[in-house]
Amino acid sequence: MTANPTLPLVEAAAADRMSSPNDRPADSWRVAWSRGEGCRELAEHLTDDLPVRIQTDLAGTCIDHRAEILVTRRLSSFDLVSQVVPVGVDLSRVDSITAAVSDGPHSPLAAAIADRLATTLGVPAEIATVYRSPEELPAALARIERLGFSYPNLGRRIAQAKSAVGLIDTLGSRTLLIAGAPEGSWFQRQLWGPGPAVASQTTGGAIVVRSAALRCFHAAVNPAGHTVSPDLPVSEAKRLVRFPTAPVARHGRLVGIVRRRALDVAPDDAVVGDVMEVPVAVRVTEPIDAVGDVRKYLDDGPVPVVDERTQLVGIVPAVAIAAITEMGSAA
Repeated sequence: MTANPTLPLVEAAAADRMSSPNDRPADSWRVAWSRGEGCRELAEHLTDDLPVRIQTDLAGTCIDHRAEILVTRRLSSFDLVSQVVPVGVDLSRVDSITAAVSDGPHSPLAAAIADRLATTLGVPAEIATVYRSPEELPAALARIERLGFSYPNLGRRIAQAKSAVGLIDTLGSRTLLIAGAPEGSWFQRQLWGPGPAVASQTTGGAIVVRSAALRCFHAAVNPAGHTVSPDLPVSEAKRLVRFPTAPVARHGRLVGIVRRRALDVAPDDAVVGDVMEVPVAVRVTEPIDAVGDVRKYLDDGPVPVVDERTQLVGIVPAVAIAAITEMGSAA
């Protein structure tokens, strides 16, 4: 275990990633893309970094690169990251953007994508919703107000219509439509199916989005500077371990957990392996909430993240755990 002067910055970055992709600045998204018409171009517009090309191992690539968004040619059951699917999109022709939102689970991501593309394309964008009767108007107003607060640069529009077609008919010939996947609200189901999709009637192209819950790999940072060897003398471990607990690893494999209080009472001529406990960790693909389940056992120390072979792929630092806890309290 070695000192790492950049560690506070690493931990702060991990805390910044604790909001979902639809709740924070899009320039911090990490994006992967697979083969398909318009996928690469769209992926390049969704990040300031270089998007990662998926070759063969979809899950492995997303985990290795901590991808939060996958731009792909069709929706699938893959749920480790949020999916974004372009449908007949030519970004060079787009002169405006409309994010069609509802109370469905994917509307915040639709608004986030619209906000990002409005910036990169230099075109106006709005969030728009439909209500069918006066009784639905208060909910529509609240919906627009909520998303508008998160994305103040987006225009806001509410239309009364009997179906999603009423909104589609108001779009310009070069307006890009963005909406959530066909699940949840009646509005999203009408836009994308079943049967002939209403969204396919747009002449400016459309993007369908499906948000996914954050996984443990999204919060994980490099474990360097956090781990100790089981062969390390206790006297040295006392100097290096700065947190209540530390992962114990040999050749990259998690083999135990050592507590600071155990080190404090151990003789200096002992080694870490003499006082370590059995390993406790979360899997890379587990929902991020799993971190909170083990943090108390680890005395709020860093939570190890392992793959299916118990190889240590990262740790979730204490500052990120605090952010996760705050998210859970606000949910």
